[in-house]
Amino acid sequence: MKEILAGLNERQTEAVEAPLGPVLVLAGAGSGKTRVLTQRIAYLLQKKLFAPEEILALTFTNKAAAEMRSRIEQQTKELKDVKTKELKVSRSLGSSVHPLQGLTMGTFHSVCARILRTEIEKLNLGYTGKFVIYDSDDRDRLLKQIVLEQGIAERVRAQVFGYHISAAKNQLAEPGALRLESDFLQEALQRVYEEYEGRMREHNALDFDDLLLLVCRLWQKEPAVLKRYQDRFRYVLVDEYQDTNHAQYTFLRLLVKKHRNLFVVGDDAQSIYGFRGANLQNILNFRKDYPKAKVVILEQNYRSTQTILDAAAGVIKMNPSPYEKKLWTDNHRGERITLYEAADEVDEAEFVLNRIMNDESGAKEEAKKEELVYETEDTPILDRFMRDRSARRFPVIQRTRFEMPDLRQMVVLYRTHAQSRPFEELMLRSGVPYQIVGGFKFYERQEIKDVLAYLRLTQNPRDLVSLMRVVNVPARGVGDVSFKILREALQKYEYSFRRLERNLGEQKLSAKAEKGAQDFFSALLVAQELPAAEPLHELMHVILSRTGYKAALLDGSEEGRDRWENIEELFNVAARYKTMPWEEGLTAFLEEVALMTDLDAFEEQSNKLTLMTLHSAKGLEFENVFLVGLEEGLLPHSRSLLSQSELQEEVRLAYVGITRAKKQLVLSYARQRQTYGEVKRSVPSRIIKAIPKELIEHIE
Repeated sequence: MKEILAGLNERQTEAVEAPLGPVLVLAGAGSGKTRVLTQRIAYLLQKKLFAPEEILALTFTNKAAAEMRSRIEQQTKELKDVKTKELKVSRSLGSSVHPLQGLTMGTFHSVCARILRTEIEKLNLGYTGKFVIYDSDDRDRLLKQIVLEQGIAERVRAQVFGYHISAAKNQLAEPGALRLESDFLQEALQRVYEEYEGRMREHNALDFDDLLLLVCRLWQKEPAVLKRYQDRFRYVLVDEYQDTNHAQYTFLRLLVKKHRNLFVVGDDAQSIYGFRGANLQNILNFRKDYPKAKVVILEQNYRSTQTILDAAAGVIKMNPSPYEKKLWTDNHRGERITLYEAADEVDEAEFVLNRIMNDESGAKEEAKKEELVYETEDTPILDRFMRDRSARRFPVIQRTRFEMPDLRQMVVLYRTHAQSRPFEELMLRSGVPYQIVGGFKFYERQEIKDVLAYLRLTQNPRDLVSLMRVVNVPARGVGDVSFKILREALQKYEYSFRRLERNLGEQKLSAKAEKGAQDFFSALLVAQELPAAEPLHELMHVILSRTGYKAALLDGSEEGRDRWENIEELFNVAARYKTMPWEEGLTAFLEEVALMTDLDAFEEQSNKLTLMTLHSAKGLEFENVFLVGLEEGLLPHSRSLLSQSELQEEVRLAYVGITRAKKQLVLSYARQRQTYGEVKRSVPSRIIKAIPKELIEHIE
């Protein structure tokens, strides 16, 4: 027991040793919440209060789950005599199974997906356990098809319906319950939603929001099923509780209603996902929901300097809060915060890159000397101006002989994706390696989506969205008319590729389309009939070869080679499942990909400068943070200025950005910025004004 509690401060120890029942740990930024969560689990196991199978730990990203899993393995490797119990619920439940024979840990959505694999048919909606999970792109493709068919595509974009459908599902409500701005949109949404749900059942597909919605409906409809899971998971832990939406809140209320063993960790000051449906009231009302709850507040920060914490405190004071926290640290006071006033967004990017290269490489003075070497009285004024501007704008080109700094410890944070453009252009011209988190994702690339569509069809022949995507990729002569014929025939033959293939001659297809369809379905049949013991990567080889997709990409062009290299990276991901039979590996692989978040693709090990939005940054930390674009209308965003709740969320967003910094924090704003092709004057953000002046070193 001493080993488990070693190194914990007084408040952390209080949380780890808290009695059973509801517990709320209000963990300020950098106060060691992950450590408290993992050591709480180790404590429960050490005290033999629960078997590993009886514990469920829920997170919001696979990255967070992996970190917790690693820490628990380290904490519990010395534990002896941890006994398990034979339970009726499958031990495969959850996104990962801990070596301690059954500890379930994963995201809300991954756990719900596994529950539905075995239970969904009890809802009698027409789904089977081999359902596929549509991402937002797949959902919008289907919605676009529906709005085109209903003749309303010119009036309302498909994404608008997607947004409202998602919002309703997060609230466990029908879209008709939403109050929309017009009667037309209200009526159209209901029609589109009904058609969308019918198509989803036909395709045996769930969208991201269905996972929680259907588990909640299942548990409300089938008390016996709920009781089995209540008996299985007798202790539930939740990370980032302030980010839960109504569906997640209901999921937890149902699950812990019997035993009330709910241990949640969160911070109301870091609730920044209201636009996704997160409800701040869930954490604020915890004591109302659980009157006997124990509340522990963690205020000692292990990440940042006191200067950074004092700046963050000044910002968050702009919001009223029932849970006041005063963060403090034993770290040194630290240097003052740098505030830079840029001429425009280009100057802002140049300043950041110069700061990164000069401060870290020690090259500032040398670079100045090098520039002077080229000064001559005969050099035309315009040439000197252009050369000096180039030297200032692209410092890395001028200083290639200097060692690249440790870019892994640096991040540029901004409010909107559009703000990354001048930074990207500068990094490309300067040769500085970088990564964008939350930009164009690997799994959204055309070739990756194509391969995933082939794989999903192999698993689920009812997935007509995937069929529409790849039936003519590469080109086989199967156009829109031929696709409709094939879709109707597939439905007629109860989604049997074998029966359709045998009866292709009876369909009214052109000779070219019939030959193309024959090749397509024959390839999928070969894949489906692969021996069960073969691994997932062998299935991928068969599909890519038989369909002609690999040959079509490797056409001798550079673009084709680049796209094939991306697919080779997909093989590396699939290799994680090489010990499983291909069907089992395919299900796990497609689930992992469908539930991937921006942070799961974040590379911490490669020496790249990270560019990311503030929303993507929560949970991360860096030695040096550059928080840019601190202007009214950007942060806080113009959309929030008329809503008190949204404005408060913008303040929390700034607080999150500031508290990502460990040692150095650099803030910047521009006097003018180009927006939608127009140059507009800017006003410094109220966020800057909230930081005590004595903490700031102002650079113009």
